[in-house]
Amino acid sequence: MDSFVMARQKILVCATSVLLALSTLSLPVMAESNAFLEGALLLLSVVLCLLVLAFLLSLHTLTRRGVKLERLRTSFNQLLTDTPGIIALLDRNLSFQNGSSTLKRILKNADSTTVSGPLSLYADAQGKEPLDNDIKQQLRTEGKWQGEAWLVSEQHAEALQLSLQMLQPDKLRPPVVLLYGQNVSTLRRQNEQHLQHDITDKDTQLPNKRLFEEHLTMVLQSCNDYFPAVAVFYIKLSPAQHDYPLTEQISYAQQIGEIATRIQAALPQKLLLARYQADSFTLLIPPHLCDENSTIYLNQLAHKILASFDNPADEQIFAGIDIGLGVSISPNDGQDAESLIKSAEKAARKATTLGQNRLCFADSASQQNSPDYLAMEAELYRSAAQGDFELYYQPKFSISSNRIIGFEALLRWPSPRRGMLPPPTFMPLLHDTGLVISLDRLVFRKACQQVKYWLQTGLMRGRLSLNISSQQFEQPDFITFMQSTLEDAEISATHFELELSESIFSQPTIWLRERMHSLDRLGFKLILDNFGEGVSSFTQLKQQPLHGIKLAPALIKYIEQQEQQRNICATLIRLAGYLELEVTAANIETEMQAYLLHVMGCDAQQGHRFSRAVPADEIGQLLLHENSLLNVKAANQ
Repeated sequence: MDSFVMARQKILVCATSVLLALSTLSLPVMAESNAFLEGALLLLSVVLCLLVLAFLLSLHTLTRRGVKLERLRTSFNQLLTDTPGIIALLDRNLSFQNGSSTLKRILKNADSTTVSGPLSLYADAQGKEPLDNDIKQQLRTEGKWQGEAWLVSEQHAEALQLSLQMLQPDKLRPPVVLLYGQNVSTLRRQNEQHLQHDITDKDTQLPNKRLFEEHLTMVLQSCNDYFPAVAVFYIKLSPAQHDYPLTEQISYAQQIGEIATRIQAALPQKLLLARYQADSFTLLIPPHLCDENSTIYLNQLAHKILASFDNPADEQIFAGIDIGLGVSISPNDGQDAESLIKSAEKAARKATTLGQNRLCFADSASQQNSPDYLAMEAELYRSAAQGDFELYYQPKFSISSNRIIGFEALLRWPSPRRGMLPPPTFMPLLHDTGLVISLDRLVFRKACQQVKYWLQTGLMRGRLSLNISSQQFEQPDFITFMQSTLEDAEISATHFELELSESIFSQPTIWLRERMHSLDRLGFKLILDNFGEGVSSFTQLKQQPLHGIKLAPALIKYIEQQEQQRNICATLIRLAGYLELEVTAANIETEMQAYLLHVMGCDAQQGHRFSRAVPADEIGQLLLHENSLLNVKAANQ
């Protein structure tokens, strides 16, 4: 085809040259020579024939080219219609010009040729992170872009693996962008389903054995000196030792699903429950719930799980199944995931031999010392109704003056079955049952009578500190109760310090400030308890009418061994001094702890280093020897 075009051009050039030559001849010369005229006419005829031939050849060439272009256009449109891939021509602003039917269906939910406007490409399926600017920038600088993008429209959000190439047809026309790729949404969904299948149980949609073990391993690695323990519940299902009539309507899979639902309903949020085996579940209790006195909490949670299956109306649902619950606690029952789970499983198997829906600890000492939650709850209710609680008093000691400068009232429960119990063994039950409010009020009434007696006998030293729970602090009649109790005892609030939990800061600021100012006006001294362990800030301390802070025991425990802890304590004490807040340190166990804190500027201290909490009738004897408390302790070490 190109040779014909070239021939045509040459003929046109020759004919034009001849015509120009003829036009330059003078008419007189042509008239003198007829032969020359005849030759010129002949030559002109030949040129005209050649021009006609060139025209016909050009017309034929153009026709063939048009047919070929139409064939190519039809083939390209057929490709766009039939291809399952993503193909599109875009302008430099990524606006749609033409594209495959697959792409059009995504954009319009129908194969429409009226698709227009820029493509909406995003880095996420929610359409929150646009990629348009990044793609345009890279096309301008590198001429191409490749990667995964989400095409978001009103009907769809599809994941596409794309390549974009900048093309320049010629210098006269603007550049275009060729987009090609494939829809990977189905592949992504399949991968997610495979992953979901790998880590979840298909019957209950709970995490499976693999995911539970991986998570437990990570949690064990995160344990430290402050949160050293992790607990595992192993919930074992076994054939019942008694016969229930099975109903044909309830399958084993339905029973498993209902059991999983019941367990989840009995759990606090954010505890990891897994389907470990076909006949067992596992539960992870994280470190912050496994402190030194966690046995009572673990008992409480375990009995709550078991109690959820005790409804007689559920006999047909759980027919033929008994539940045994085993508990293991690291590091005593295992230092890695495998050994900790095996210990819990062994305890669960033992529990299933003890009868229907029983609990067993892996550690024999924990099993012997762990009180029965339900029985203990009933005892607490009886003791609270009868007022069978006592106050013990731990002195606060001034290192500089070597004298007792106050006391803290600590609750003790003389349990009929278990003897004298400290607060950590029963306090979780008090909060769970709501008894903590009535117990707080009982403590304040007893404390008022004790202070009145000390004032009359000359044994009163400084102020008496009382722990006020956040539940009690939030009661509408809290201020009224405190004021009326003081009036009944005929004593002043100036004899008391109220130690408040930082959870009070979750209350509305105006309400909180008004409540604390009311207590301040009554004469109470307000102390923020366990400072440094939570999220309290010095800004909050400055905004509220607080008189002092009490350092968290966790800050003090390792100040002898860790320089960082010493620096933190010293900084907190110094900043508290700038805010004119008194600082008290509790749980002092060694002479070195007392010395370091004193050097840092903390003079008021209490703990077993000086004296344990003692009953009221021993306070007189304690005061007689107060000057020797520090020296006697030092001599005995």
